[in-house]
Amino acid sequence: MLKSCALAAAFAALGAGGAIAAVPLSDQAPAAAVAESDVAAFRRLRAEAVTALNADDLDAAARLLVQADARIPNHPGLILLRARVAAARGDAAQAVAQLHRYGLAGLSTNLARDEALSSVAAAPGFAEAAARLEANRAPIGADRLSVVAVLERAGLVESMTRDPAGGGWLVSRVAGRDIVRLAHDGDVTPWLKAEGPVEGVLGLAPDPSRDLLWAAVSPAPPAAHGREDVGPAALLAIHAATGQVRAAYPLAADGREHGLGDLALDAGGAVYVSDGLSGEIYRLPPSGEALEVFVAAGTLGSPQGLALTPDGQALVVADYSSGLWRVARAGGEPVRMATPDDAVLIGIDGLVTDGRSLYALQNGVSPQRVLKLTLNPAWTRIDQVQVLAANLPQIAEPTTGLILDGDLVFVARSQWSDFAADGSLRTLTPDPAIIARLRLD
Repeated sequence: MLKSCALAAAFAALGAGGAIAAVPLSDQAPAAAVAESDVAAFRRLRAEAVTALNADDLDAAARLLVQADARIPNHPGLILLRARVAAARGDAAQAVAQLHRYGLAGLSTNLARDEALSSVAAAPGFAEAAARLEANRAPIGADRLSVVAVLERAGLVESMTRDPAGGGWLVSRVAGRDIVRLAHDGDVTPWLKAEGPVEGVLGLAPDPSRDLLWAAVSPAPPAAHGREDVGPAALLAIHAATGQVRAAYPLAADGREHGLGDLALDAGGAVYVSDGLSGEIYRLPPSGEALEVFVAAGTLGSPQGLALTPDGQALVVADYSSGLWRVARAGGEPVRMATPDDAVLIGIDGLVTDGRSLYALQNGVSPQRVLKLTLNPAWTRIDQVQVLAANLPQIAEPTTGLILDGDLVFVARSQWSDFAADGSLRTLTPDPAIIARLRLD
């Protein structure tokens, strides 16, 4: 997860306008229209709606929000904004309908603190909507969840994988700018060995066939806070037996912010890494010498978790700002995956697959959740969304995980929420990071 001190800024940036890149023109070619992506259109329409609200043009704001909703359906923030605008327009029925929609998605919000919706509290259906929203605060999955390990201090854990030497885990830390070995007894020791400084370490991907561990590093604010010698975002190839960095594949400086985060490895040995800040996905071919653009900026807002389809022919991408997308390994434009009408898949960070289903770690909504996604046989659409865990004290900013002996082991509490946007600690004594295990059977 790289959200500009997490990806929170990228998520919040959905309210801002998105610039549209120009198409280069030859002297002879006529001007050509540039297709506007759904993410760009959503940002533009929502920004225009906010402008209309500031001008007290509620009718225009309502129309623009409906159009934005059509471009990225079931965006939680947009649903609530539609409810508030409807209430301000005196359309109680529409306001209540949006609250019912929010509740049917399994989400919760504190209506008692929402002054904008107080005017429709007596409307038909409001009490039922409020009851559903309150019911969505109930714990789910407590009997299936157990704590595997805790990590004290403010290291900010992002990812973990099995220690190839046996006897524990390798854990990446963003603020700690390292990878540590976590033994089963809780002992933490340094593992990563690099000749120079390393930025915040995020995604990890084991590559047993080459005795490597791939790691994504980025100058995230918690890693860069108080430092002047900040390096570039990069992909590292690390010797799995010794922790020694064998090769680094940095992104060239181009005047943009980059935040390499999540990784996936295909059967042919290519490595894929998402950039949650630029909106791109990069690919390092087998024996490649540099990262190549696999998905260009412009379609996805903030790509995060990556997972290969069972046939290995496509990549499923969690875009934090717009849901799940499918990209063919052979190349081409991402295609948004159809989902059930009441499903909210905004704010997904990590994606894990057991070859039959996808498991999503969703930290951009309330409540934060672990989801099981059942897909059609071709893995081109999502047929069912099931909440496996939510509203549990162990879950706070969950990030990534893996399947182990049929269970989901994941970073349940990462400590992202303990850091401010500038990378400074919100508290000197944050609660420890937690690695948890969720029984899936």
